[in-house]
Amino acid sequence: MQQISTSTLSKNIQADLNLNWPTQAILFCAIMIACIGLNLNSAPVVIGAMLISPLMAPIVGIGFALGNSNSNLLLKAVRLMITQASIGILGATTYFLISPINTASDQLLARTEPTIWDVLIALAGGFAGVISLAKKGGGGNVVPGVAIATALMPPLCTVGYGISHLNLSFTLGAGYLFLINAFFIALATAAGTIFFRVRSGQHLNVSVRQEILILIIAIIIIIPSSISGYSIVRKSYVDAQLSAFIEKELPNQYIAKQSIDHQHIKLAVIGRRLTQNQIAKLKSSLKNYHLKDYKLTITQLTKGNYITAQQFQDYMKQQNNGNNLQPDNDNQMDK
Repeated sequence: MQQISTSTLSKNIQADLNLNWPTQAILFCAIMIACIGLNLNSAPVVIGAMLISPLMAPIVGIGFALGNSNSNLLLKAVRLMITQASIGILGATTYFLISPINTASDQLLARTEPTIWDVLIALAGGFAGVISLAKKGGGGNVVPGVAIATALMPPLCTVGYGISHLNLSFTLGAGYLFLINAFFIALATAAGTIFFRVRSGQHLNVSVRQEILILIIAIIIIIPSSISGYSIVRKSYVDAQLSAFIEKELPNQYIAKQSIDHQHIKLAVIGRRLTQNQIAKLKSSLKNYHLKDYKLTITQLTKGNYITAQQFQDYMKQQNNGNNLQPDNDNQMDK
């Protein structure tokens, strides 16, 4: 069994806390690779950038310094992290300013809505990283895996995209994701450091005041991600209930379009024409699917029991133009 010690942990962490030009050059190369991957919506390229990025080192260093109450080491790690984050944001902003591709890819969008699961990933990754760094022989393939799982590089690049396009939601969302990852990796590292120190019989010098302060900061950071996580769970539940409603209550209808917006369900259907009584029953049955607080709007695209190609083309054209279809009064009925 490999030996685990605080001296090994200290040696492995402090070895990477150097503000030298080769490390920053590697960081800049990683930034360019990540920006290109995000721009082209290429997950493998983004993963490659995370593998070579040195961003983990100062964050782990901050956690180790907190676990040891080492103010000098903490200052050194914080200074390095600020420098590297600034290089990352500046490089990404410059790239996206000159890039001819301005559309936000799925890879970029995925970094703008952090949830509570990102907190859990960062914590688990941080614990895995500190355990690996405390082993003889260093982190092996665990530290690169943590860098991929916690995704430190892509959020910084997305911040740069938001700045270059003056998109505040991108900047704040991605910045918040980076904050979550950095803080909870550092927190897990600090907790792991304290555990190894206690295990080896060392005296702890972390004050209760420091512990309370860190706990308060953690709670403050978690709150927005918890709200976002709840929203995602709620949306997933409502989507599942709506799918069950459509499958059971509208088996003979083709759903051309469906949307849920502020407790308003909108369905555009093609098929046998529904009467007013049938639509009323459909609205009444929403309560059986835990959707009683939702308003239902059904737009029937058929005339009689058929739809012409021209009618469908008109509908799709209006949808693509962002306009609402204006059917006859008996075609659309609200709750």
